[in-house]
Amino acid sequence: MKNKKGFTLIELLAVIVILAILLGIAIPKVTQYITNFRKDSLIGTAREYVTSVRHDITDEIYDAPIGTDEVVIVSLDLIQLEKGKKKSPFNGTWLPYYSYVAVINTGTDETPDYKYFVAIKDSKRYTITLMSDEDITRNSIVRNNIQGTKAEITSVCGSPDGEYMVIDKIIGLEQYQPIHGWNATIYSSQSC
Repeated sequence: MKNKKGFTLIELLAVIVILAILLGIAIPKVTQYITNFRKDSLIGTAREYVTSVRHDITDEIYDAPIGTDEVVIVSLDLIQLEKGKKKSPFNGTWLPYYSYVAVINTGTDETPDYKYFVAIKDSKRYTITLMSDEDITRNSIVRNNIQGTKAEITSVCGSPDGEYMVIDKIIGLEQYQPIHGWNATIYSSQSC
């Protein structure tokens, strides 16, 4: 008589069920880990853009806002990063009409105090609405944002040398809103 060793059908089904349960638990956790890693990377990239604009204003590449009713908006397509990140961590490209750094002066003409804000939207529909770079968290990154990040500007368009326009209201800067609107200088490769 031969000694046959092997698994019965019930044992194989039990192993398959156990593996399916483990995969059902593991896949969402791994997906969540990857998404959180990408969100953290997006936060880091947003802060790099702000830091780059901060240096460019110090180096007088872009004009600094003088009065408290002035805003300088720099589209991400003009900002040079050391690592040259032209894609988002979610493998989307930055949408230039929605992705920019805004700088305002909350001080006076004589003693300026610059505040930096960033808005980002990529082609994969991940969005950071206009907010201070210090306030960005994982929860502030949303997908399929219906509000968008437009600054109530028809579009964030201007010129590489800076184009002047008056903007009535900028979503995200309401607490700093001047009475007669913003005197904006917009730096962008996207012309109006």
